Amino acid sequence: MAVVQISRIQLRRGKESETGIPQLASGELAWAIDTQKLYIGNGAVSEGAPTVGNTRIITDADNLLDIATSYTYKVDDPNILTSNDVNYPISRTLQERLDERVTAAAYGIYPGLEDQTVNIQRAIDNLYLNKSTMFNPETRVTLEFAAGTYFISDTIFLPSHVRLVGAGIKKTIFQFTTVGKTVFRFIEDQSTTTSRRAITYPAGINPGTPTFNDQPKFILLKDFTLDVGDNTNQALQLNAVRDSVFEDLEIKGTFDDSTLSGTDNSIAIGLYALSSIITCQRNEFNRINIEGFKRAIFSKTDIENNVFNNCYIAECGVGFSFGDNTGGNPLVGEQYGPRFNHVVNCTFENIDEHGIYIETGYGNRSRGNTFINVGNDRGGNSNNQTSNIAFVSQGNSSSQENFDRQYALTGNQVDTYLPEVSGIALYSNSQPRSIILETNFTETFAFRLPISQTMGYEINYVTKCTSPVETRRGKITVAVNYSSGGVQLSDDFDYTGSGDFYNISFSATKSGNDVIIKYVNVNVSNQTTFIYTYQALS
Repeated sequence: MAVVQISRIQLRRGKESETGIPQLASGELAWAIDTQKLYIGNGAVSEGAPTVGNTRIITDADNLLDIATSYTYKVDDPNILTSNDVNYPISRTLQERLDERVTAAAYGIYPGLEDQTVNIQRAIDNLYLNKSTMFNPETRVTLEFAAGTYFISDTIFLPSHVRLVGAGIKKTIFQFTTVGKTVFRFIEDQSTTTSRRAITYPAGINPGTPTFNDQPKFILLKDFTLDVGDNTNQALQLNAVRDSVFEDLEIKGTFDDSTLSGTDNSIAIGLYALSSIITCQRNEFNRINIEGFKRAIFSKTDIENNVFNNCYIAECGVGFSFGDNTGGNPLVGEQYGPRFNHVVNCTFENIDEHGIYIETGYGNRSRGNTFINVGNDRGGNSNNQTSNIAFVSQGNSSSQENFDRQYALTGNQVDTYLPEVSGIALYSNSQPRSIILETNFTETFAFRLPISQTMGYEINYVTKCTSPVETRRGKITVAVNYSSGGVQLSDDFDYTGSGDFYNISFSATKSGNDVIIKYVNVNVSNQTTFIYTYQALS
């Protein structure tokens, strides 16, 4: 732009808060001493100015994000209408737009070699434990962690409404570097930054006099890997946490067979209750991968109505350990044991002892889970022999499970028959199995079912034969007295065909920890197919 004439240099100064900014002459400057703002007069329209007024000049005293008011959602899309007038769309500052998301970097939390314990705790305290804002819904934001490894050397305390979200499993990694501690521990609402109160069982940090409303609640942990390092550490200690969600997490430990003893704190997720009212309840655990712990999921207290869905548990001593070693004198919080918890569509692989073990508690349901190479350590729990699922207490159920094998291994040798489900329970296997009943005029082995105590089986079956052409649909019931070895079998069936409905008969005997089902088939065809499902009541 060419300079036509400079008659004089004009400059005003004053306090904007007292007199405001007057209309400046064309090219006239005004400096607001109190607000540190600089203005210049637009000039007259006759001179070519688009409008009469003053224009603010940006200086190094200005925050560009505060000044910018140009952000409009999809401003160039004619199909988007953000207000009731197309000529005046909603416009906000860039600062407002950026503040919608809170990242760990905003609090100086970066992945790398430096310990981030203090920075992470400071961010959590400021966002969720700030007494001036913690009860305002608009402040309950999500703290996002970018991909990378964050080193932690001490316990991180989490209050209600915490939302920690990473970039994904094996992308955001929290690496614990200390021994004998818990990585994430949940605290009640009456906590402060100097007095973190955990509603916990057994005795730990003084719980004070907590109420239902003080419980840690409405929490979200999602999309990260938590590596606890040493096998004396606990990953998540849920102290009476309720109504929270944990999903898409990987929790890694270092437990193996050589460290079986002395690692009681080797727990991925521990759930603790102060009482049957102030307890862990209504929590969801979705797509949690756990590897390398003595006990993947542990509780001996009165937790209830928690759901574990599509989890993967591998290389652990026990998958779920509920009520283990509660003893004859239960403490407060141990009156009932875990109740009404659901384990659904989970996979257990390479588990030393039980996939699911419930010593106390009732109403717990296992459904549609898969057990692969479970029960290799025949030491098991002293209260019950090793099995895929063990219900010591009554009132629990299992259905639609998948078991890859029914043998336990000692070294390289086939050991005794491994019970699919043991203890006091109703167990239903609704997946059809089939075998061929060849022509045999003497009692011949058909299949066997596991037993660990006095119990009964109900076997629903269909037989199909082409010579003679016949079909039989029936129900075999088997009652077994484990101590005496007595077995009673009855067969009730419907028959249609051209042969003799007594051509096939069944019997049963007890052998060790098995019930052996035998058959006699006098049909001339070797293609009699026997299809069956079964359920057990023990």
